[in-house]
Amino acid sequence: MSRWFVRLCAALIILRAFTNFAKLFQGNDAMLVFFGQILRGPDTTILAALIGLFMLVTGVAMLVGGRWAFPLIAAYAVYVAINLLTWTVSNPGELERVGRMLVTATDPSQLRWIGALGFLGYCLVALGTTAVPAWILYKQQRTAGRL
Repeated sequence: MSRWFVRLCAALIILRAFTNFAKLFQGNDAMLVFFGQILRGPDTTILAALIGLFMLVTGVAMLVGGRWAFPLIAAYAVYVAINLLTWTVSNPGELERVGRMLVTATDPSQLRWIGALGFLGYCLVALGTTAVPAWILYKQQRTAGRL
């Protein structure tokens, strides 16, 4: 069961990597959050490509079960956690924008709460697909005596 979950997360990370590669073709519409900072337009291209490449390599290592799978997914899980935390701290006003993407309400207070709940759901998925496989791979390598 755990091998299946790690592979499912690997496939999701690979798919997500391609969304970063797509930013290369989005021009001024491209957006990337990097350590809490929202980057827009051409400023995202090189960074999006590098992050996408790292995600692709991580996902492939997880799929094939290579010995690099654990350190790569652990590093990616740390990046995701830091990115989520710094975005939340740096951009508290963005929760209202997130709320507007989820519902048609107009009350700013209500939009912030809905945005916060939506972002919490996003965080659970983001951390669940990175930190949980990292933990599973850590336990597998520790059991196998490779750590």
